[in-house]
Amino acid sequence: MAGPEPISALRLWWRLGLGLALLLILFLFLVDPRDVWAHLRGADPLLLVLLMLWLSADRLLMSYKWTLLLHCRGLAINQSEALRAYYLGTFAGCFLPTTLGADALRIGAVSHAGRTSQDVAASVIMERMLGMMATALAGLVGLVLLKQVATGAPPGRLATTMTITLGLAGGTLLLLVSSLSGLAGRLLERGEQMLAGRGKLGGWLGKLLLAYHQYRRHPRTLALFLTLSFLEQGSPVVANWLAAQALHLDISPLVLAAATPVAMALARVPIWFSSFGVVEGLFVFFFGLVGVGATEAFLLGLTTNVTAMLTALPGLFFYLAGGLRGKGGREDRP
Repeated sequence: MAGPEPISALRLWWRLGLGLALLLILFLFLVDPRDVWAHLRGADPLLLVLLMLWLSADRLLMSYKWTLLLHCRGLAINQSEALRAYYLGTFAGCFLPTTLGADALRIGAVSHAGRTSQDVAASVIMERMLGMMATALAGLVGLVLLKQVATGAPPGRLATTMTITLGLAGGTLLLLVSSLSGLAGRLLERGEQMLAGRGKLGGWLGKLLLAYHQYRRHPRTLALFLTLSFLEQGSPVVANWLAAQALHLDISPLVLAAATPVAMALARVPIWFSSFGVVEGLFVFFFGLVGVGATEAFLLGLTTNVTAMLTALPGLFFYLAGGLRGKGGREDRP
């Protein structure tokens, strides 16, 4: 039973090491350390505080969107409880190699006898599906802007990125529509009957699939969630603008609007420890297409990562103050 734990720990440290190694390579070979230090030393602390407040407000919006999915399925949860769970998951996500562990923690934080873990897990799956679609759509908008701004960029790189982003958007849309279709519902009902006879875990999975499919009855909520998620994709653009202003980086809002959505869409692939090294590398690449220097792009990406971790610290406070589920409920386990 204890076997997988050392493997998971080894995987975590291996990915952490790779991310930090990439960060070090960028710093040593592409970045001017003296220029980095000069920008950091002259940073405007008030604007950095404003940046952290902006990221915290974005987390409020994310937790509000999640309550929409929970409420339409009849799960009673208030904003403060959802926000607490979001902070717990976000803080854990800074140290876990994938988002799965953070999502599992968030599910456990709000699941109890009145909210089955299947229903809560279904809301998180739907949240991820719609979030991926919104991210891909924002990436497409960014690519259109990037093509206009990056006049000297190799067209092959932009075409490849456009293909990948279109594939992500189209694949997510196809998966979402097909999984909520009537045919999928009939198949899921049969699957639930088959899984019910395969032990407690099989029964749990069958109920999870049926709970997810019930979202087809709430198209208005899904449309509202997708709209809010798409608008939310502008949050990193504003955050990067605040970071650029705080660090006295001469980067225009148009350049930020063009490169940020594309870089962040790829950076959100859940592979690396808090995406350290990956975010900075993507920023150096995509901002480099529009004439931003490697040092400036590196600083922008690094500031994004560090402030994201700092604004996740309330999750640690919530855990120390009340554990995973705080005062209420017990987790409904499979």
